[in-house]
Amino acid sequence: MTDRQVTVSGPAHPAPPSRPETYAAATRAALEHIDGQAVRVVADGRPANTRKGCAQDWASWTTFCSESGVPLLALTPAPW
Repeated sequence: MTDRQVTVSGPAHPAPPSRPETYAAATRAALEHIDGQAVRVVADGRPANTRKGCAQDWASWTTFCSESGVPLLALTPAPW
């Protein structure tokens, strides 16, 4: 090893990620604010026809789920 190389080692097993429900109230409030801003920025940048089409697609999906008994957010990866 030369004098410019540095060996860095981390923990053998990283700690599991924190769950949002364990965050402090101030952290949860800050994240909710950031999430709200992000949603507005994305929505404001989409054309009205795109927003309308997405709303219609979501309505069709929710109808399909309720009629077929599939949970609304039950997703699996495509097999391809």
